[in-house]
Amino acid sequence: MNLEKPGKWSAIIFLLFLWSCAGMPSISLGPLVGSKATTPVAVVIDGTKRHQVMEGFGATHLPLVYEGRGDVLGPRLRASAINLVYKQVGITTGNLEGALLESPAGWNERANDDNDPSTIRWAGFQPFNARAIKQRLVDLAEPLGFDNYFLGQKVNVRWASPWLDQIRNRDYNRYLDEVAEQVVAGQLYWRNEFGIVPRYEMLFNEPLSGNRELLNGTVRDVVDIIKRAGGRLRDAGFTDIKFIVPNEETEEISLNTARAILSDPEARQYVGAIGYHTYPYGSVYSSIPRILSTSGAGRPDPGRVAVREALRDLGSIYGIPVWMTEVSHGSVDPRSFDDLLGRAIHIHDELVYADAAAYFGMNNMWDAVSHQLHSGGHDHNLFSEEGTIALIDNRAENIYLTGMGYAIGHYARWIKRGAVRIEATSSDPLLQVSAFRENDRRRMIFVTINNAPSERQLQFTVNGSSLSAHLIGEQSTAAAYWRPLESFEPGTEGSFSLSVPAKSVTTIAAQFDG
Repeated sequence: MNLEKPGKWSAIIFLLFLWSCAGMPSISLGPLVGSKATTPVAVVIDGTKRHQVMEGFGATHLPLVYEGRGDVLGPRLRASAINLVYKQVGITTGNLEGALLESPAGWNERANDDNDPSTIRWAGFQPFNARAIKQRLVDLAEPLGFDNYFLGQKVNVRWASPWLDQIRNRDYNRYLDEVAEQVVAGQLYWRNEFGIVPRYEMLFNEPLSGNRELLNGTVRDVVDIIKRAGGRLRDAGFTDIKFIVPNEETEEISLNTARAILSDPEARQYVGAIGYHTYPYGSVYSSIPRILSTSGAGRPDPGRVAVREALRDLGSIYGIPVWMTEVSHGSVDPRSFDDLLGRAIHIHDELVYADAAAYFGMNNMWDAVSHQLHSGGHDHNLFSEEGTIALIDNRAENIYLTGMGYAIGHYARWIKRGAVRIEATSSDPLLQVSAFRENDRRRMIFVTINNAPSERQLQFTVNGSSLSAHLIGEQSTAAAYWRPLESFEPGTEGSFSLSVPAKSVTTIAAQFDG
């Protein structure tokens, strides 16, 4: 209401008065925006209806150590950033970027290690990045819970290995063998040097779309590389490693490529997860404003829901989990509450509509020096990097945990690998809820997002289990993030009530008996 213009409102009131005097029916204007809702929101949890088994929350993991420049963070900043990402937020999974690079030549000049793809010439590989990742990242983060990482030994014909394009044009079979050699070399190096054999490998990053890292590649290339590289790994004794593929730029392209991969029985045996991204920039789940105006307004985009359900169904057919493996560029300040709220909604929607077993931010951490190097000195705005968990101002020695980091924390700080998402419904489209059950810890976790502009009173009913002891949790609003809740007791038969503020994210944990 604009109090500087009372004449307008006086006229409206006068007209309503005349209408009433004339004996006309009364007019219901409904609750004013911002008013407190009077009817409790019914939240029903059904522990007997199981959905996906959670893999965890992650990102692409960078060491921020460069040959010729060294560690751009230094010991103090590095220790603080790693503590924030892996202990405070609770990141446990994700790919180690550039696990082993071929040839120490320049970025666009990397050459083949030799002319025999059946024999690895180790002098043709560059171990600098692998050692930096292991010593400056894994060794520091693993004690804090980073225990489910895997190699990002990705096939990149466009930038990392442009020489592969020429071989592909001359001898396709040789091309496949050279690619498989790169893949197995990375795994051999990590096994032989560090004694580490991960469960997964991220084989591609936007191979046919977006970055187009297979450069002139086709779906046939993707399927054939999976088969050739998978076979080479098995021959080398890696009997359990599986690939996260295809990780295309959009949900639709990821879905179509995944269908081709999984329709091939030989390729399918090497697939561990269906990965997808949510671009292009400005799309519904890349853009925070669009998330807030669609799902955040109680109106999830039907097309985005449909493609997620298709990904879910494809994974269900073959018994393969679905992972959302990258998102960024949300068009808001990453330090804003809008970023936290938008990404919390995004996580909810990926878990509920796609049955996603994993959700990844962009990078684990990023700093001002790396930002300028990456942009060629053209971009000095570190805070244009939405989607990364922690942003680091090297000169001021400040570390900023982003809205993405806080949003992930509302899930990852409480939900561990192996937890099962269970059915949760809400009677209010502006109140989103997801629920999880951890049998080993006899615990249930509920994450609620109140998108309404007013407080909501929630009435939880938990079916299939009896809650015991006291309930704990934490809550984020624009005023404070991750504020601990005062513990409270459940009511009879496991039900309980909770009031949540306008525009808030709340995580609740409860022990259960049955």
